[in-house]
Formats: sequence, C-alpha cells, structure tokens
Amino acid sequence: MIFPFSIKYSARLSNNFSIGRNKEALEFIEAFITKKTGVDIVIENDKLTFKSKFFKWGRLNTNILVPIEKGVFNIVDKGEKTILTYEFYMYHLFIAVTIMSVFMAIVSQEVWFGILCFLWLGGMNWLIAIIRHKIMLTEIANKIDNLVNNLK
Repeated sequence: MIFPFSIKYSARLSNNFSIGRNKEALEFIEAFITKKTGVDIVIENDKLTFKSKFFKWGRLNTNILVPIEKGVFNIVDKGEKTILTYEFYMYHLFIAVTIMSVFMAIVSQEVWFGILCFLWLGGMNWLIAIIRHKIMLTEIANKIDNLVNNLK
C-alpha cells in the first residue's frame, strides 16, 4: 500500500505463547475494537480485520477509529518471539479532507486557501491518528502480555 494512506506498526509481545493462545489474544483485540465502535470484525487464523464507521466525524476527538477506513491485526510467531502487527488504512480521512479543502477553495475563491486547509486538516489529523494508533497498539500488546501472565 501507499505510505500516507497505509501505516503499519509492530509490537513484540514479551511472552512467547502457543498458537492456541493466539485465538484468545485475537478475541481480546476484538473486544477492545468493539468498544471503540469497530464493525465487521472478522477473525481468520492469526488475523483480525475490522472496519470503521465513516460517518461518525462528530466523534473525531473521542473515537480513535474515525479517521481510518479499516485495520488489520496479525499475530506472527517467529520461534522465540511473538510479534503483533497492526496495519490501518486512512483513505477516508484524505477523501473527506480533500472535499472540505476544495469546498473552502471555492468559497474563498483562493486556491492557496484550499491547499492550506488540506495541509492543515489533513496533515494534523494524519499526524494525530498515527500517534494515537501507535499508542493503541502498545496498549493492546501490554494488555495481551498481562492476559497471558494471568493465565499461566
């Protein structure tokens, strides 16, 4: 995928656990994403995919999933270590910001104002989203580690 529209993060889980535990971890992620209003959640093998509701822009500050279109969590066992990867797609953000910026350019009759709106709205929301999603992945990885430690 293209960089600004698709971001991928990885987090190493401190505990290496069996493939049977991957399902438990993915079910935990499913519950976490459901609380954040994720929809169409599908778990297949060691992969969880979800979609976000596009028309929830009024909750942009409180719902971390609003600026993204969909996300994919994947648990990869590499012998001695287990890695949780998370990739999310931000096409909806750029489509909405482009529409708003074109509207502002037309209303103001200044192309530079539309470009400025795109850079500010798109750039800042993109930056905030990638930071928040990195923090979310770290939080999920830590909670999975705690879950595994409690099940031992």
